[in-house]
Amino acid sequence: MRPIVGVPRRQWQQKAAPAALLAVLSVAACSPGTTTSGQAASPAASSAKLSVTSTLDGHTTLPHRISWVATPSVPPADVTEVDFLIDGKVTWIEREAPYVFGGDDNGANRGFLFTTWLSPGMHTFTARVIDTDGRKSANTVTARVPLAPQPPAALKGMWARTMSGQDITKAGATQAPPPTGQWKIVFNHVGGWELDPLGSGLVNGISVRGHIIHVYAPIQMAPWANNQTTTSAFGHHSLGGTDCTAAGPFGTYRWSVSGSHLTLTPVHEGCPNRQAVWAGVWSWVGPTP
Repeated sequence: MRPIVGVPRRQWQQKAAPAALLAVLSVAACSPGTTTSGQAASPAASSAKLSVTSTLDGHTTLPHRISWVATPSVPPADVTEVDFLIDGKVTWIEREAPYVFGGDDNGANRGFLFTTWLSPGMHTFTARVIDTDGRKSANTVTARVPLAPQPPAALKGMWARTMSGQDITKAGATQAPPPTGQWKIVFNHVGGWELDPLGSGLVNGISVRGHIIHVYAPIQMAPWANNQTTTSAFGHHSLGGTDCTAAGPFGTYRWSVSGSHLTLTPVHEGCPNRQAVWAGVWSWVGPTP
């Protein structure tokens, strides 16, 4: 997994920053007219008209979860990066095909654009390609974002629990497991927030149907750089990254509230790190701002 390029991870997870750094250095070391492999770009490729299409093309209203994929008109060997901008601000950067907002797991599973964190109304969504000659081309879609639904009143708010090593073992989390200690979880219109003991965390896209919570993929609100983002909430900073991969995987949990306690029981979960955090009994902290 790689920060910015592909799937970023939280501070407590093992990063693959050196690989991303080598990728950036290899691009910087190339002279104009060369590809990242060091081979000279063909005159046809260098002179080809640069443009980019997007899976958002034609949309006037966006759902709360959608795949946003950019396709440049030139081959990947001639692409330095594709930037994804929301309202003119870079929100995600991809340097390897396929160029997916939110990243991908070797191209097999893909992340998503979640719009729940955006204010309802009109927004611009731009995919900008930069080729190895430094040329740029952008594709902008202006679309309406609908009001995100609130979770059930009994579930909405902030909850806390202490995660132990037994929780990690029970969930089978062996790859860069989350830290033990007191965690908080917040359910609001944006999604399901995981606030870790280190003062960082992430938020997953969710939908609640009856007493089942469907958990999707991480919500990306700012690019991941130097093992952090600029996103802050609930007194925690550098909120971003993943539990397992950019595409999730999806999971489902049964929830029930008795007095001041919330019980989350996994029904189906393919991400052991998330299960280690979520599964268990949580105590009520208070409403969210």
